[in-house]
Amino acid sequence: MGQSPLVPAAFAAAALAAGTALGFVAPAGATWLTQVLTSTPIPVPGVLGVIADLPPAWSIPAGVLLGVAAAVFLALTIVHEALSLTIAEDHLEYRQEGREGWIERAEVESLHMDGDYVVVLDPHARIRVRLNTEGINPATLARQLRERGYPWHESDPYEEDYRRWVDGRPGFTAAEHRLIDRWREVRGKSEQRRAAEEALREANLVVRYRDHRVQVRRGRESAHGTHG
Repeated sequence: MGQSPLVPAAFAAAALAAGTALGFVAPAGATWLTQVLTSTPIPVPGVLGVIADLPPAWSIPAGVLLGVAAAVFLALTIVHEALSLTIAEDHLEYRQEGREGWIERAEVESLHMDGDYVVVLDPHARIRVRLNTEGINPATLARQLRERGYPWHESDPYEEDYRRWVDGRPGFTAAEHRLIDRWREVRGKSEQRRAAEEALREANLVVRYRDHRVQVRRGRESAHGTHG
């Protein structure tokens, strides 16, 4: 399953329409802005005069070309970032942002949504992978996973285990604090966040962001005093 092709198509159409409209109104808008700036101490940029003097035969095709370029860029970006997920009875296979992954069914303890992301937990209750499902119907995703026997949860099954993290708070080593803080810094950057989450997984830690706070819990294996 994956994102509907209507999503990139809709964004591309909107960008094309915006570019075309800009071609129609840009000269008039530049003329108006030039008049406004002329009555103020702010210097009038020369490019405004160039745009204001453009005839429709030039401004409209230029707007259309700008819209086409924006439409292609948006469509390619959305398709690149969209999740493609294969749900088989014995494994999950995904492709997103140029990376591909395969997860055996035995490696999946549970799945749940966290905002726009589906979170796959491994048998030690650590994050196996976090995938952006924007553009995919969560109800459809949950239904297809359940139909193939995957343990879907409506919320995080370890909700009660999280606690608020503050740098220096007792209960974590200095190295663990650095790992959590690194995740906090890069959580909005997908590639760096994945690397940070992999490091946290190796350290048996699970981190999330809720209510403008970083929350953390440990994987289940730490309760038995083992590692690996």
